[in-house]
Amino acid sequence: METKKDQPLKSGVGESGNIKQDKKGKNKTTVILAVLIGALVILIGVLAWLLVERRQDAEEIQELTFEKYQLIDELEELSTEYEILETDNDSMRAQIESQKEEIEDLIGELRQTRIESQATIREYEKELGTLRDVLKSYIVQVDSLNQANIELREENVQAREQIAKTESELQHERQAKEELSERVKKGSVLMADNIEALTINDRGRERRLTRWVDRVQVCFTIRRNTVAEPGEREVFLKIIRPDGLVLATSSDNKIEFEGDSIMFSASRTVNYENDDLDACIYYTDDGSLISGDYNVEIYAEGHKIGTTQFSLR
Repeated sequence: METKKDQPLKSGVGESGNIKQDKKGKNKTTVILAVLIGALVILIGVLAWLLVERRQDAEEIQELTFEKYQLIDELEELSTEYEILETDNDSMRAQIESQKEEIEDLIGELRQTRIESQATIREYEKELGTLRDVLKSYIVQVDSLNQANIELREENVQAREQIAKTESELQHERQAKEELSERVKKGSVLMADNIEALTINDRGRERRLTRWVDRVQVCFTIRRNTVAEPGEREVFLKIIRPDGLVLATSSDNKIEFEGDSIMFSASRTVNYENDDLDACIYYTDDGSLISGDYNVEIYAEGHKIGTTQFSLR
């Protein structure tokens, strides 16, 4: 039979067991965390290693590509050197042509090949070296067959230099002509002056009230310009209402200006003879006139040649 003194003792034994279980659980959690941290560290290390490897691979590919194009340049230079070789000996000439074709084939092959190792670069360098050695032997043979070829090569070099010099001089001349042409083009732009816009009725009398206006008359003087080509010119009138709307008699009334297609109100053809020319353009109102301040612009040959304003009440 249990006594009251025995009961606390049993309770203490239970608590001790729970403490041991808690410590055991904590130790287990600590081990799991340590394993996870260790795995994470390993994973980070692997990722860092892969990143370094990838960067090294990219740098290596870049370097290999650079060396590849260096080889192409050297092969093209070698091909040019073969071009210089000339001989009257048919057999030697056939051999030279064969080597030139081999170089061209090698250049084409190298352009299409993806270089992935230094070993491949070394193989192409070896072929380049062989081709150079063959070229040297051909030079000796050609010289032995015809000493005059040396002088001919020198003349070819001088001729190329002269051609390069001539081409440079021609390029400067072309550039100078283009600059002069551009200056002439800018200088040939027509300009309008003395621009006056009047709002009139059918009888030609000036009116300021919108309801009494039938037409807008814009008169101007195209100034003297001796650089411009004489002949007929199409001059365009653009009237902009106070609300920004362009007055136009048709949706097809469009011209090109500074790369854009813009509307115009009216136009007329004038015969320009490089001297001051007075002209007027009329816009007939179709009921679109409103009260306010209007802007007027005049265009010719893709350029804005003058502006003015008028107002209606």
